[in-house]
Amino acid sequence: MAEEDLRDAWRDLEARSYASSVYHAELSCQKALKVLITARGHEPMKTHKTSIQLKIMIGIGMLEEKKKLQEEILSILPYAITLEDQETIPKHGWQTVNKIIKLSEIYDKEKAEALIDNAEHVLRKVREIIGGIDC
Repeated sequence: MAEEDLRDAWRDLEARSYASSVYHAELSCQKALKVLITARGHEPMKTHKTSIQLKIMIGIGMLEEKKKLQEEILSILPYAITLEDQETIPKHGWQTVNKIIKLSEIYDKEKAEALIDNAEHVLRKVREIIGGIDC
């Protein structure tokens, strides 16, 4: 499912639907991280900020004996957090006191492509961590 969302993100980018491409990139990342959590034998929390659960797992020592795994997870969290921070923007725009800034004013090809690249990086690393199973 994460792979499908990533394909949709690239398709949306080609169609110049930049906000939609960012939305699909964020979904891809979120789903990839949930696969990682599930592969570790845990139930993903019901949240759009999946990185929080991974930070908790590391923080309370659930991965204490697996230093390499901790390092790999910590290396992808900045990419994931950047995408998670976009979660509400692709749907609603930015609200200011005087107006709502439209999505077309927020995202352009360059920004959308950079965020899709983040999602692609997360998905690739998750595949490496869990041994290449389908995401």
